[in-house]
Amino acid sequence: MKRNGGGVSVTRQEWIRYGALLVLAVVAFGVAALAVMNTRGPGDAAGTATATPAASPSATATPSASATPGPTPTATQTAAASAQPLKIRIPAQPVLLIVGDSYTAGDGADRVDQGWAYLVAGELGFPANIDAIGGTGFVWGGGSRDDRGQEYGVRLRGIAATTPAFVPNLLILQGGQNDALSNNPAAIQSATTETVELARTLWPGVQVVVLGPSAPQPLADYLRDANNAVRAGAAAANTPFIDAYGAGWFTAANSQEFYADGAHVNTAGHRYLADRFLAAWNTLVQ
Repeated sequence: MKRNGGGVSVTRQEWIRYGALLVLAVVAFGVAALAVMNTRGPGDAAGTATATPAASPSATATPSASATPGPTPTATQTAAASAQPLKIRIPAQPVLLIVGDSYTAGDGADRVDQGWAYLVAGELGFPANIDAIGGTGFVWGGGSRDDRGQEYGVRLRGIAATTPAFVPNLLILQGGQNDALSNNPAAIQSATTETVELARTLWPGVQVVVLGPSAPQPLADYLRDANNAVRAGAAAANTPFIDAYGAGWFTAANSQEFYADGAHVNTAGHRYLADRFLAAWNTLVQ
């Protein structure tokens, strides 16, 4: 392009180039429009909290009226959430053990029995034990310096040794949030796999389900790497993984109503977690 006396003259080659750019712009606009029309929300992803909540002999989980649908997942989240899930089969005489951190302990709820794990255990209606210690995880043993020795594997060994009459055949492992403190995704992945395999050694035939980090935003995004590591560890152990982050359970829009203290969910948040977990559980049950 040349400027002459304030005017503009365009060469024939430049007209051809601009015409090509215009065609590309039109094509790109059309593709973008198709992508928008075909975008799937988290409710469309297979295997991640999409089914009707599971019914139990004592109660049926009803989705919280305050629950807000999650955002459209990213490509990575959609691929993880839409992968064909592994399945579990409920034993004739189910005995449930739930192991986790402060979320499983019910921190943030008005009462302990309003915590998500207690709600889930009650609505499933199985004989259950809940083992929860705040600040712990698959690789993180607790304390600001990881010096309390309360990793999940240590606790599983303790349960088997001190209460040999208790033999769970269903195990839910919740966590990964505190494992982010280790800043070591490889260690988190290995510890998750080893914990699942240890449980199978301690209680042959036990069926394990792993629930990854389930914090509201913006903490959820901070825990993304830990979530990915726990998911990979569960996959290596060939055990189902419920991906709260990948399915977009907590969003920028709904997180404020569920926060208790910036790190934990309130009573409504625990109810919401229980509803979403039961829905995901239902998709895993054969």
